[in-house]
Amino acid sequence: MKPLPFPYPLNIGTDIVHLPRILRLITRPAKTTSSTSSSAQQQNLHRFVRRILCEQEQEDFRRRFGLQKHGEQSPIAVTTDMARWLAGRFAAKEAARKAAPGGAASIGWKDVCVRTDGEEGRVSSRPEVVYRGLDNRIGKLSISHDGEYVVATVLAAG
Repeated sequence: MKPLPFPYPLNIGTDIVHLPRILRLITRPAKTTSSTSSSAQQQNLHRFVRRILCEQEQEDFRRRFGLQKHGEQSPIAVTTDMARWLAGRFAAKEAARKAAPGGAASIGWKDVCVRTDGEEGRVSSRPEVVYRGLDNRIGKLSISHDGEYVVATVLAAG
């Protein structure tokens, strides 16, 4: 019997992140000796947040961890909880990019936004991804944390 194509235009993407890798990225020492360790951590944290998260996610991050916009805040300590949250977003965005109709190379980090309960006045029991550059299409998202690993899977219409 000749194989039949799958009847639905669906794409799936999965990504796994090692939590210590994200923690190293946001807490690595400064390359220059003029910065203090705390200052370097803040710079690395803010650089990572600005590069990976869209504005809505940056606001959610600041609200969740009691932070203000970069440049307006007093010194903060980077925590494992921050790294775990960021690792979840990183894995979700990478999985969403893999599930995008054109593949990961066709979409940027900020073109994917992870939404969770309570955002934009909506009620949902599950997080989802919004493809901002693709008519705000929604992808189904599952994120799981276990020890030093975070895994995310996205199912999106092709």
